[in-house]
Amino acid sequence: METNLSAGRYREVEILCRVTFGPFFGSRYLKEITPKVVEDFKTERARHVKASTVNESLNVLRAMLNLAVKWGHIQDNPVRQVKRLKLDAVEPPSLSAEESNRLLEACRDNRNLYTFAALGLSTGMRIGEMLNLTWADVDLRRRIVKVRPKAEAEGVTTWRVKTGDLRDIPVNDFLADVLNRHPRHIASPYVLPNPKGGRYTRVNLQARLRKAGKDAGLSLNVHPHLLRHTFGTALVAGGVDLDTVRRLMGHTDIKMTMRYLHAAPDRLKGAVETLPFGRPIAQNLDSRSGG
Repeated sequence: METNLSAGRYREVEILCRVTFGPFFGSRYLKEITPKVVEDFKTERARHVKASTVNESLNVLRAMLNLAVKWGHIQDNPVRQVKRLKLDAVEPPSLSAEESNRLLEACRDNRNLYTFAALGLSTGMRIGEMLNLTWADVDLRRRIVKVRPKAEAEGVTTWRVKTGDLRDIPVNDFLADVLNRHPRHIASPYVLPNPKGGRYTRVNLQARLRKAGKDAGLSLNVHPHLLRHTFGTALVAGGVDLDTVRRLMGHTDIKMTMRYLHAAPDRLKGAVETLPFGRPIAQNLDSRSGG
């Protein structure tokens, strides 16, 4: 399935197969993987990792065995009969405006890191989308950055968008100024190139961002996805409708976007205050005799 997945996603699935599925299922024939065996796997996995990770493992296993059905190796997929673990709703962590500015200040000594943080906070792009962003994707005249897949070309490595959907994200004044001032590598098409002109690795930028968060005195563990959460939370808190937020963040399911509703409690309160019925009757209750 390598050709159907982004490089990062394929790496995650490959590690899951080798480290988790192999030791548990590797000695069994396909016909021996029954719903009971999958239930045992779920139970064992839940002893060591959180429920969302267990469910993700089951999703990958289901996709693998769907192929086995498609190719005629088995008749039914046993994972279909196994329930996912129930997940508690969790508010995504986010930074306040003051914390975000402190983080940006802590990143100032490294131009790539500063632009990376500005991109994350101002566009909500995923880490892979930012690392694969090229100057051809940046249109400062129209004030947009484009999230597009990449084909192998001079200086560019093949890369796929996670959801497969293309999107254009508007650029605000702050980010436009950052990108205008950002130095361009003489031989690299990437906005955030490493010193040799290639893509930065996730590990490298994650470590640098984590250190900047500590230098800024932030209590949260600062990672690239925290920038994305901060973007979504700030938009919803600012009154932007959920479908617009969904499109900006590239969510395929509105349920993912609804996690940020906690940021706008006043919006929910305002919604019920618009209900039209009952007020005249309630105002006249005291003038009526009891009965």
